[in-house]
Amino acid sequence: MDDLAAKTVRGRRAKQERSERTRTAIIEAVIAALADVGVAGLTHRLVAERSGASLAATTYYFESKQDMIAEAANVLLQANLAELSRAADGVRGGGAAGFRRFVAQFAADGMGERRTRTLAWCEIMLDGARRPDAHPLTRAWYERLFQAWVQLARAFEAPYPALAARSGVDITVGALFHGLGLGLAPETLRATLAGKITADDLFPLADMAAGLAAEPALTARAAATRERILEAAIRLLASRGAGAVNYRSVALEAGLTAGAPAYYFSSAKTLLAEAQVLLFQRSKARSRKVMSNAFEGLDTPTMVELTAVIFQSEATEFGPLNLATYAIWLQSAREPELRPLVQEALADLYRAWSRILLTLGAANSGPEPLLIQYLFVGGLIRAMAGGVTPNDLVKIRYRLKDDLTALVEGRHWIQSRG
Repeated sequence: MDDLAAKTVRGRRAKQERSERTRTAIIEAVIAALADVGVAGLTHRLVAERSGASLAATTYYFESKQDMIAEAANVLLQANLAELSRAADGVRGGGAAGFRRFVAQFAADGMGERRTRTLAWCEIMLDGARRPDAHPLTRAWYERLFQAWVQLARAFEAPYPALAARSGVDITVGALFHGLGLGLAPETLRATLAGKITADDLFPLADMAAGLAAEPALTARAAATRERILEAAIRLLASRGAGAVNYRSVALEAGLTAGAPAYYFSSAKTLLAEAQVLLFQRSKARSRKVMSNAFEGLDTPTMVELTAVIFQSEATEFGPLNLATYAIWLQSAREPELRPLVQEALADLYRAWSRILLTLGAANSGPEPLLIQYLFVGGLIRAMAGGVTPNDLVKIRYRLKDDLTALVEGRHWIQSRG
């Protein structure tokens, strides 16, 4: 009887281990699929093919696509928390300079050995921003990550560890989204955060894209149809991601015949590229509307206040347009053909910040324009992914004031040397 009982226990243990292996294989396949095709392309069938599990097994462990995404988010969070905890346990001081080196290396690893997981995580964050029901979970996710970064900043003995941790998270996230969109090598992204590469190094004028070829003149009706197609593509980018943009889905969204998008755009990539141009033109116009009248006598407090105004409107009123833009950045990580136009748009943003910093009498030839953009985008993604509230916006104003003022004055921890 004892032998029978022991055999039963071993059998149950073996069955449990097989079950855990199958579940792990499925979730790793989910993460890889999110990186490769995004949320829009994620299906149980694709996961079954990639994991080697049966379709029945994927639906047994995860009833819906959102269940798979939620578990992938949890696995990625636990991996990040474990890495940050190990790093904190191994650190004894180092100050702001040591903390900066860690941030630079952490981001570089996200573009290198962790690139697949980074892309998956970015897809999950944008998906969370699209779904109000996911906001509480995303906020809790960010809070746990923030606490881990606080412990790390304390281990480095960085000044004001809570403030350093908050900006550290945002700068890292912003750097990763920019790095993916531009296709930066890990060492290049690390160098931007370490202050060894400037905006001019990343975007030499001679290397800038000439833009899309000029379109032939269209009749008013044709121009209106073409614009209708672009608007439909942007709505799909905002609501579902780049993987949802194809001729068929765009035609349905626009209420046009199936062949209409192909008539005006030679490929889905061309349509995405045109959408990127249009989104950037609109973003640029919005920023200029706020900033254009302020350059006469612009000072740091005014710049900070105007930036906070822009941030608030971008996180709320224009949130869907930013989701569409970031979806294109992630698709650019998969399709290098999209990168020249992403590069052109980002270069213009960096140079705009260089002009602002020059007006303020601050250093504008170093990494500051890059760092400000990393901070802004990372904060914007955090706000949208968690569902920005009025209380959040008040806190954001104070954080932007602290971070931007410190960057302008050259005393931010991310500018430390050593």
